[in-house]
Amino acid sequence: MRFGKKLGGLLLTGLLLLILSVPAAAAGEQVDLVFNGQLYKADVYVEKGISYIAADALNKIPGISVEEPDYVPIREFFTGLGGKVDWDGSKKQVLVSWREKHGEWSAAELIAESTRLQQELNTSKFKGSAILKMNIAGPAESPIPEMPEMTMDLEGAFQYEPLAMHLKQTMNLPLEEMELTEEEKALLGLDSVSTEMVWKDNAVYQKIPLTDQWIVQDLSGMGITESLTNLLQITPQQSLEMMSQFGLVYVFGDDVTIEGQEYFTVRNYLDTTSYKEIMEGILGELNLDSLLAGFQVPLGGEEEAALAEMQQMLERVLASMEVSCYSESFINKETLLTERGTFAVEIKMVLDETISPEGPVSVEIQMSGDSQMYGFGEDIQLPDVSGAISQQEYLEQMMKDMEIQGENE
Repeated sequence: MRFGKKLGGLLLTGLLLLILSVPAAAAGEQVDLVFNGQLYKADVYVEKGISYIAADALNKIPGISVEEPDYVPIREFFTGLGGKVDWDGSKKQVLVSWREKHGEWSAAELIAESTRLQQELNTSKFKGSAILKMNIAGPAESPIPEMPEMTMDLEGAFQYEPLAMHLKQTMNLPLEEMELTEEEKALLGLDSVSTEMVWKDNAVYQKIPLTDQWIVQDLSGMGITESLTNLLQITPQQSLEMMSQFGLVYVFGDDVTIEGQEYFTVRNYLDTTSYKEIMEGILGELNLDSLLAGFQVPLGGEEEAALAEMQQMLERVLASMEVSCYSESFINKETLLTERGTFAVEIKMVLDETISPEGPVSVEIQMSGDSQMYGFGEDIQLPDVSGAISQQEYLEQMMKDMEIQGENE
């Protein structure tokens, strides 16, 4: 009997040690966090009447940086920053308001109102610049050259109704970092490459780099134009509902003055989960069959099998993708139009052995930049695309040119 009591005591002690060794979140009650009116996806729990949040979830909120490696008490943290914390016991939700209001506006409402005003004016123009960094790492036996940092210039115009858009991207080539000889630079004959895209009349037109040839892709029947048009023409209330649905977080930053004009600053963060949900909600599942049908590319039996394999590869890449995007919108205090913005995007993905037989390849892309919107309500001029040809016609033209070149040789 005495031995049994000792054994029972040892078992009880071991059980207590096991419980104490489990992370606190597992012992506490799991609850939801509503941040600035939006359900925020984070690891949150309540223990002994105190709510805690994972530090990494806090660091995703624009304007917040914490060094704690584990969990942070929510009320103590946000009240220390001047925020407000409440508890809704019926829904088991921690309610946090931080930098949510600026006068009569909440951050989300101001974004929605600014969008509504831009819809009323119908047109706008934009310009900007970006820095692109790319790091690709593969198997040690197959080293991949380091990619130099590149800069990009952007310009274009946009129209809500009827939907039309023009975008020109100019990639400035880092010739010095590419370690080219003078002869190679002369042979290349340029220090930048431009691509252009026009979206109008339910079709997309793209200009082939280094040529003046436009290629047209008919979007009829693909549903993309309808989905995008519906998204761009939603009401402010629908916009707020969509922000809530996808868990988008908006907070006010400090007011700024740029070139004598005062601006509200609204910050936003988008993570992998929200990004994928938005893409699925707007465009649905990307399907290469419909995409190639729009390009009028005929498919045979072997091509269809290859297409199915490509579709599977694309799905695996998207499944591995991690996205982190921070942005700032500068909204004119007088007109409430969004006139400037900044962004920082980081994308990580892995190409596994089914895509790269030599071994997994990891890709990391970082892009940051700024933009300026202007010319609200002014007429926009789109490039002349009357000479556009289909993708199939372009391929046939290339084959013909290659045959002629072969005959001349």
